[in-house]
Amino acid sequence: MEFLCMDFINSQWYKTHKIFKDPLKDKNWLKDFCAKWNLADTHIPDKAMINKLLELRDFLSYVTNKLCTKKTLDLKDINKINDYLKASLFYKILEKSEDRFCIKTVPVKSCSDFIIFEIISSFAQMISKYDIDRIKLCENPECRWVFYDESKSHTRKWCDNTCATLIKVRRFRENRKQKK
Repeated sequence: MEFLCMDFINSQWYKTHKIFKDPLKDKNWLKDFCAKWNLADTHIPDKAMINKLLELRDFLSYVTNKLCTKKTLDLKDINKINDYLKASLFYKILEKSEDRFCIKTVPVKSCSDFIIFEIISSFAQMISKYDIDRIKLCENPECRWVFYDESKSHTRKWCDNTCATLIKVRRFRENRKQKK
């Protein structure tokens, strides 16, 4: 299952691969990203907008890590999500009632950037409509991508087979070294 917000958060892969530059600073990558998620009608962001996107990605990465470890969000984080959602012709607010999250749409007279609204809306929908226990971080310490575990047993540990194979081979080699 793919989510716009996860694709956006995972754009920080360059941090573990220092030889590459940040995809958010690459106009071609942004153009492809917008096209993939039907955001193609929007203009490619300027430097100020890129800085907002970088800030949003850092925040969503932080919140997702917290969600994966604590299985909940603090009111401070929910309020910041709501602040992002409020900056549009309409906005959605995230509320927590008991153990469930729900989204409410509220009209407003101001306007904001469409890309940020769609990304933050995707995140709010993901944590309100889907099982947050299935939102996971890849257990490959060099990857740490966010993914949604669709396995029947809910035990998936890696974002894809490449990371799974890499970790399994490393464990196998380590076990062989220890036996010698």
